Amino acid sequence: MRNRFIVIILFCFSFYLSAENEIGEWKEYGLKEVLGRLKFYAFAKIAQSVRTGAYFDQELYVKETPCAHDFPALEGNFQCALLKVSTFEAKLAESSEPTTPSATSTTNGLTPNKTIPSIPVKAKWYEGRTLAGKGVLSLPGKEGQSDLKLFYHTDGRLSHYSYEDKIVVFDWKGQELSTILTVKVDAKLRPLGGKEYFFP
Repeated sequence: MRNRFIVIILFCFSFYLSAENEIGEWKEYGLKEVLGRLKFYAFAKIAQSVRTGAYFDQELYVKETPCAHDFPALEGNFQCALLKVSTFEAKLAESSEPTTPSATSTTNGLTPNKTIPSIPVKAKWYEGRTLAGKGVLSLPGKEGQSDLKLFYHTDGRLSHYSYEDKIVVFDWKGQELSTILTVKVDAKLRPLGGKEYFFP
């Protein structure tokens, strides 16, 4: 009877561990450890893109899309609609007003005029080339938070974004996220430490 009880406990424990692994996990880094990860992410180029910034000459509206419960909490007012841009051409004209969305035509991320949700967020957009690829979005913070500056790859996947003293970098395997690296930086964007999230 006792052996059966032990087997049940071990089974439940292993099920708990496998469930934990499906959520993914953060690994904290000190300065020395994070320096070892920066080359993998080409961080020098990323920091330079943040330092250079962008000239925002357009406006668009971004629909707010909360992340799934198993997606890690990230710095600032980050939403999962920001992970990809379905097309760079489907932009809103400057000063256009949002309209009620069509249930059949709503798209992910940045949306054209006819598919904007009823309460979108007005953001600024730079269309041109960057060190990361193409396109930079400036999303205003909420309730006194700083703005997010989001840099995209040419194919529309999010490369990285900056928020206060953090730079958050995304590593993709095809169309799926593999890891996320959050780097704490000083005023000159030199790394001080960080953490990395590993998806299951």
